[in-house]
Amino acid sequence: DNSMELQQQQQQQQEYFGSVERTALTLLEATMGGLDWDLVYQLVEPLGPFYIAAFIFYIAFYNFAVMNILTGIFVENAMKLCKPDDEERIAEQRQKDAKDFCEIRRLGLLIDTDGSGAIKRDEFLRAAQNSEFVGCFAALGIDVADGDAFFKKVARSEYEREIDIDEFAGRIMQARVTASSLDLQSLVFQLQQGLQKLQGYHRKQSLATNRLATELAGIGSLKGDHCSL
Repeated sequence: DNSMELQQQQQQQQEYFGSVERTALTLLEATMGGLDWDLVYQLVEPLGPFYIAAFIFYIAFYNFAVMNILTGIFVENAMKLCKPDDEERIAEQRQKDAKDFCEIRRLGLLIDTDGSGAIKRDEFLRAAQNSEFVGCFAALGIDVADGDAFFKKVARSEYEREIDIDEFAGRIMQARVTASSLDLQSLVFQLQQGLQKLQGYHRKQSLATNRLATELAGIGSLKGDHCSL
């Protein structure tokens, strides 16, 4: 029985490892699911510890290294395909700006109660007292709670009492871009001020530490002189 099992095992070894090409195919099948790698291990085990270690290392390396690398490549490519490029982001922003412009113009037409095609100051102030109107502008990121101050900001001068609806929408869009830029500049300025305060605090702490160290050294020197006496 043992001789028959040995002979059968040798036949399988010859079948799976009879040539370089067949050995490569066997190893590929062991890693890709074509063969159970435990079956291949049973054929490699009689060959000695070196071949056992080499086979186990191959299986472990493939599963933990090669597969992880391949998975990472596929995931990275998928993320790149899902992530819009600069041109797509610019196009999306332009579409959003165009949509916001149309919405502001629509609100302007509602404000223009006399149908003159222009928004007068008193018309805007009346509209600014309507909570729904204020909410519509707030949804666009525009604060019109203080109607008088907002109209003065949009107007070219304090003497401008009415603004064309299209001009009104364009000025609001421009003011919103400017406000975003100013917010960013304000944040940078605040960060710089905070950094300067931290640096000043660090200098004060360093001076206080040096002064304390000097005083302690003087006290230690006095004690040493006293002991010598």
